[in-house]
Amino acid sequence: MHWRNKVYIQFVLAHLPQGEKVNFLLQKMNGRHNSQEAKGRIGKPIENVKFIRPHLNFEGSRVVEIGTGWLPVNTLVLYLCGAKEIHTYDHVRHLRLEVAQTAVEGLKGEVAALSDGLSLPKDVILKRLSVFDGARDLETFFKRANINYVAPGDASKTGLAANSIDLVYSYAVLEHIPEDAIDAINVEVARVLKPAGVAYHGIGLHDHYVSADKTISKVNFLQYSEAWWKFFVKNKISYHNRLREKDFIERFEKSGARITARLSKTDPRDLEALKTMRIDPRFSRFTPEELAVTGSEVILTYRPDLPMQ
Repeated sequence: MHWRNKVYIQFVLAHLPQGEKVNFLLQKMNGRHNSQEAKGRIGKPIENVKFIRPHLNFEGSRVVEIGTGWLPVNTLVLYLCGAKEIHTYDHVRHLRLEVAQTAVEGLKGEVAALSDGLSLPKDVILKRLSVFDGARDLETFFKRANINYVAPGDASKTGLAANSIDLVYSYAVLEHIPEDAIDAINVEVARVLKPAGVAYHGIGLHDHYVSADKTISKVNFLQYSEAWWKFFVKNKISYHNRLREKDFIERFEKSGARITARLSKTDPRDLEALKTMRIDPRFSRFTPEELAVTGSEVILTYRPDLPMQ
């Protein structure tokens, strides 16, 4: 599908009274939100866990997840790792019971990969997944794993006690949140984390409308004016803030965070594309190398005794 067609479809859905439901049905028609998708999506959460583990013991941890999403694979993987309590927040109640159940079925089909990737015995994986069997509503489904699903909810106003959380986790979420909301969330993260707690954020800095089309640069969206982008894309269905990695780092540090680990992803082809691409003036303060970063993962701590990396 043409790039602009994707933009316009999402724009229309955002202004329909039942746009979220229509969007869900369209995604289902395109083969989304099923056990096969869940199977295909376990790889990245496993990588995230491996990245976090040197900084956190998952077993018995208390976790805040920002952005549950349509398919709760990340939530389930955090539970499988041994989190004893998870508070997961979404601004819209995307999740349906049948989708949560298919996610569990998908994970049951990948027990060997989960066992190997998470360094847990297969019988532990199966036992933990079995608690969801037979749940007749979403509340019961989550309660069995001590997961508190808050949607619609505000991750900047959790109501949780200060210094009570071991891990704050978000993956492919912060790029879809307005700038002022990110700042508010950062303040709340600093408040709820324990002194030894960490925050993990995996941020997609690429043009999400490009998808698998390798003929279009993953930084394609940087050429559009902020006025055009705000009108067509910054909506309740497809909001994308276009912040760059440097923007996020500055915002994290402003909230008192220190970066203890970071992974940045850059494709040389995107750096090459930037040489001839017209860039919106909004991004004039960035170097081509900074603009070309299309993925960023960070581990943040608010402990002053840790050295920066």
